[in-house]
Amino acid sequence: MKYHLWIIGCQYNEWDGARIRFALDKSGLVETNPDDADIIIILACAVRQTAVNRIYGKLNNWKNKKVIITGCVLKQDKKNFESKNAVVINWEEIEKIAPHFGLDRKKLKSDLNKGNTNSVYIPITTGCNNFCSYCAVPYTRGREISRDFDDILREAKELIKKGKKEIVLLGQNVNSYKTDRKVKNKSDFALLLETLNNIKGNFKISFISNHPKDMSDDVIRTVATLPKIKKEIHLPLQSGSDKILKAMNRPYTAKKYMTIVKKLKSEIKNLKLTTDVIVGFPGETEEDFQKTVDIFKKTKYYQAYINKYSPRKGTAAFSLGDPISWSEKQRRWHILNELIKR
Repeated sequence: MKYHLWIIGCQYNEWDGARIRFALDKSGLVETNPDDADIIIILACAVRQTAVNRIYGKLNNWKNKKVIITGCVLKQDKKNFESKNAVVINWEEIEKIAPHFGLDRKKLKSDLNKGNTNSVYIPITTGCNNFCSYCAVPYTRGREISRDFDDILREAKELIKKGKKEIVLLGQNVNSYKTDRKVKNKSDFALLLETLNNIKGNFKISFISNHPKDMSDDVIRTVATLPKIKKEIHLPLQSGSDKILKAMNRPYTAKKYMTIVKKLKSEIKNLKLTTDVIVGFPGETEEDFQKTVDIFKKTKYYQAYINKYSPRKGTAAFSLGDPISWSEKQRRWHILNELIKR
């Protein structure tokens, strides 16, 4: 039997897709193009409506194919996908794809849990507890759960043994990682970084993504002082306006954010600081936007992922509507993008 795997969204979906590929290939299935596939698997992203619209387009193109959708799917999208004859399976029960391929469910689950042996990504948490008003992740991936400390170490050692030169720790909020192992005056995430750094081998460690509310001084010191940790921090801003940050349910102020930036830049030499920002969030005035511009000018990010707000049904912000025109969002996007290009 042949399958096609279509992945959209974040690195987490890439890792999950690699696990599916590993398990199906081990079972003797063959990956191919959509035209030749018996079954198509879509790893969906629910963050933006544009991503969901792309899936609808594919379902129209693949209406004569069996299509299974998993990943991040909101309840309303699930109903709509099923109305187009797609099979929607929650990621937490992904082994339910087994009967569609004539495979044993328990064996497939075992192979999926062995993970992907070639990916450089190592998830350390799943889900999210932050409930940013624009984000669907807590509703599609559930509440935050930290992986076992020893499982992470084992997976890292296996990748390094295979010759990987970089491992990337993944989580919606990596610096809220929790473990039963405790060291006095050291956060759990800093302890994890330190332990990984002590593994023998020639490799580098990076991680995404962070939340400003959990960026502790000891994590900053750990990145600054340990040789195997890349001097790269992704610190999402989302907005430079306290009013908009509050509406987004982001529990920090622009002043607090800039205090963290100052610490990062003063302690970590040759730091590459990147960020996420949303333009056109409901209620964002020109004055609010200029506060974001001001932070961009002061911070001089190495890179920024600038997103034009897209309302998602099922999120808290959906009730705010989408009052800012697409052309205005585009104008604001261009202003920030030009600042990054300087």
